[in-house]
Amino acid sequence: MAKMIVEGFLAGEHLDRRPGAGIEFSQYRSYQPGDDLRNVDWRVYARSDRFFVRESEVERDITVRLILDSTASMAHEDSGLTKLAYARILMAALAYLADEQGDRVSFHAVRDGTSDDLPAQRGRRSLRRVLHRLDQVEAAGTWPSWGELGHRIAEGREREVVVVAGDLYQVGSEMQEALATLKAMGHEVIVLHLMGRNELDFTWSGDLAFEDLETGETVRGNADGMRASYLERQREGLERWRVELLEIGVAHELMVLDEPVDQALRAFLLRRGRLP
Repeated sequence: MAKMIVEGFLAGEHLDRRPGAGIEFSQYRSYQPGDDLRNVDWRVYARSDRFFVRESEVERDITVRLILDSTASMAHEDSGLTKLAYARILMAALAYLADEQGDRVSFHAVRDGTSDDLPAQRGRRSLRRVLHRLDQVEAAGTWPSWGELGHRIAEGREREVVVVAGDLYQVGSEMQEALATLKAMGHEVIVLHLMGRNELDFTWSGDLAFEDLETGETVRGNADGMRASYLERQREGLERWRVELLEIGVAHELMVLDEPVDQALRAFLLRRGRLP
């Protein structure tokens, strides 16, 4: 599925496949006399009968660090699909895309009490290892403290593109600390914030019992009596995350499980990129 998503996107948008693109788009300009013909996009010419030259301002030799939230709350399900299943496809597609561009890819499945990490490497063998790990990940536990996590996901001093996919549920402020620290290290940090439509819009009805998948705490009540206060707190929580991440320079992308993965990923990449 990840392969089909990425190859369809590459074919449709002419993403720059040169090494070091860091899941970025190149930009195009009209051909000028003296430009290197090797940079002409001949597929664009075939469609438009005009010459366009690819340009790129991004750094070479980029590491794309993929961090998957594999805590218990990622087992939340909406219309037969869990957050973890959705995140698996997102991470696989981004790994495939980074590999297409020649970037190094590292992978981390994060929860407390376990270590599931792949160091930064490039090539199809590395991609297969990432895909295999994604296939094995299960949701359990909680997000660890930075003291437990930092040595795992902060390997080098070079600038990286760090993509975190998760639902941002935390016991204290451990996720905020991790994101702020990664950003302070000079990395470009992107959060793909996953939510079910049922929890975003409170689509439940009747008498309910909600169980926190990470703490086991249970809250009971009637949907009609809970809906208004729930939606208000949900709105406040999302706005708080948006503002806090904006303040530290972390990109925040809300993705809802009822949105097809290819459309969600395409929208994210288009907003991130620069198209002709």
